[in-house]
Amino acid sequence: MPVNIRSVAIMRGWDWLVEGASIFSKASAMWILLLAALFVASRLLLLVPLFGVALVLITPNFIAGLAHGAQALGQGKPLRFGYLASGFLRNAISLITVGILSLVGQILILLLMAQIGGDAFNNILDAMSRGAPDNAAQQTVREATPNAIMAALAGFVLLTLLMMTTAFASLLVFFDGIGPLPAFWLGLRACAKNLLPFLLYGVTLLTPILALMPLTVAAGQPDLGLWLMSPLLTTSFYACYRDIFAPAPAAG
Repeated sequence: MPVNIRSVAIMRGWDWLVEGASIFSKASAMWILLLAALFVASRLLLLVPLFGVALVLITPNFIAGLAHGAQALGQGKPLRFGYLASGFLRNAISLITVGILSLVGQILILLLMAQIGGDAFNNILDAMSRGAPDNAAQQTVREATPNAIMAALAGFVLLTLLMMTTAFASLLVFFDGIGPLPAFWLGLRACAKNLLPFLLYGVTLLTPILALMPLTVAAGQPDLGLWLMSPLLTTSFYACYRDIFAPAPAAG
């Protein structure tokens, strides 16, 4: 189904969060249960390296299933556990293809970070591992820091963009029946056309995630803050998709 990409006002970034909170409140216990089940399953899969790769490939299927649950709530239907399987029952192969594209994108971004950073990360880690820093170690860290910061910043921006594009592509494939590559292109265009509302949306979500970072690192789960925010992230992103993408008008 052809779609239009709307360009929306900057404050829509906040409105998506408000709408997401409203969707979450309609079935808060079930949302927490669904996402807790996904968190536990992801930890188990990550124990086996090859299963970790498989998790990346099927992530779009789960993104689509959660959005299907959000749609059901908007239609007055109950949120059920079975919605987690929706992405495996409709356009499953195309959604896995989105996962493959996402994995390729992640690999390319990591290669770019390595190219920008060079040996900066290794030099910093090596200098820090020597114990009490001497003058030579401090000099090594000072010289390596600018490249490490540039590489980390480039990686953060590109990985965030890839994550949002992947999420959009997953919903476009699932709800609109668009092919994986065109869906990726549409998702990228949507991000470009709505940079300011996405900036407001992202900063608002990122603030509590960063605030939780010391706790999550201490717990040995650096992405735990993201998971704790995932109920609002999931529901608000569905509101964002519904706001930005609209069916194209019929010819004539």
